[in-house]
Amino acid sequence: MQNAERKIIETIAGNFYNGIRDDFIDTNKILRLCSADKNISLDLIAEVIHKKGIEFGGRFYFVTENISSGVKCFIDKILKKFSIVYYSAVHKKHPEVFLPLKIFSPELLKKFLWKSDTDHFYFSEFCAADGWTRPEYEISKIFAAKKKPLTLKDLQSMLPYIPTEKISAVLSDTKKYLETREGSFVAVSEIQFARDEILAAKRKIFACIKKNGFATPDDFTLAENFALNPELDEKILRNIISEKFFFDDFTIRKNKFFKKNAAADKADAKDLLKNFIAAKNELTVERLFAEAETFELSQSAAISLANEKMIRAEKNLFVKDALINFDVAAVDEALTSFVQGKIIPLRAVTSFTGFPSVAGCSWNLFLLESFLRKHSRRYVYASPAVNNSNLGAIHSKSLEFDDYLDVQAAAVAQEKIPLEKSAVENFLIDSGFRARRFDKITEQIIVRAQEILTR
Repeated sequence: MQNAERKIIETIAGNFYNGIRDDFIDTNKILRLCSADKNISLDLIAEVIHKKGIEFGGRFYFVTENISSGVKCFIDKILKKFSIVYYSAVHKKHPEVFLPLKIFSPELLKKFLWKSDTDHFYFSEFCAADGWTRPEYEISKIFAAKKKPLTLKDLQSMLPYIPTEKISAVLSDTKKYLETREGSFVAVSEIQFARDEILAAKRKIFACIKKNGFATPDDFTLAENFALNPELDEKILRNIISEKFFFDDFTIRKNKFFKKNAAADKADAKDLLKNFIAAKNELTVERLFAEAETFELSQSAAISLANEKMIRAEKNLFVKDALINFDVAAVDEALTSFVQGKIIPLRAVTSFTGFPSVAGCSWNLFLLESFLRKHSRRYVYASPAVNNSNLGAIHSKSLEFDDYLDVQAAAVAQEKIPLEKSAVENFLIDSGFRARRFDKITEQIIVRAQEILTR
């Protein structure tokens, strides 16, 4: 039976260079060519095709034992020198070996080797001399042996059967490899460190955190480390040192060092921002937001903290509270002509003609909001949330409300707005009591306004 199988394989290999289909036409052709051997039948031909053939693209491919042995020896010779061979690379590099054998694609080569070679280890994209061999291991071994920066071209010449894109993918792991100023690569494991300087930097960081709550890269030096690794960009080396030596002790956020876990604590972050605000006589909103970002605090949280410590003299500027003097009684008196015993939106104050002058400032709604928050003896400012849009209400301190929903409900009842959803929303938004439409909130306001009107 083995002779019959060998005869079928040799016949297919010699007559079906582009593969054979398991169909009536091709199998009958093999039967006719092998008619001298009475042991060969259509069933045996079909069995051999599926058992011994290499299926690819709907066809089955065969090579003789001699050719099979030659291909295996060729791959073996390469693996003894290079340890790892990608099918795509070896097929592209040696068309003179594979194309005459009708092994016309890397995928077909892979299937052929998987089926016929048991001496090596085969994976989806490459074969290797050892089961543990991987591209990253081979590249790591080269860097360890050379102990110097290597270019992509250097690695390509030493690993000719690993495609360029695969080498590049390994080098893209910045935890293991870094690109130098000249475009070559170094292994992170081979970077030299001035450890005494790093320990001194650590002590300096601790001292600055104790004094200021945080430290910055300007507070310590890494000059010796930069000198030991001149081929690396200083920013990249600084990041490597931070990750390797500072990570266990410090949290680094927005280029600032904090005691581990302190910056993640919002209460600590707010205290740090409060200290920053308290130290300023003037502070732009842009600078405030930038500082808040370093502590991972929202813009609304930053404005709220600034409101506690400062006066918002205009939309883009806060000023230390002690630097601005209000004639409180005169300002309250000027407000009375607008409030007139009612609840009014902040935006209803449309003129400041009757307001007393404030040294260094011009009246505007932001300044008025700050006055109401911190100095007014008669009136209260209420708002849905901290905002940059002058949203909110003014009312007498004699009126007491549980929350801002009650303030809005009282304003709706006061102005006799029809208690219908669109009418209530239009009134509140157009007047400046709030900015958006929220169905559930509007429903609550209508219920509370109804309660006020039926008392």
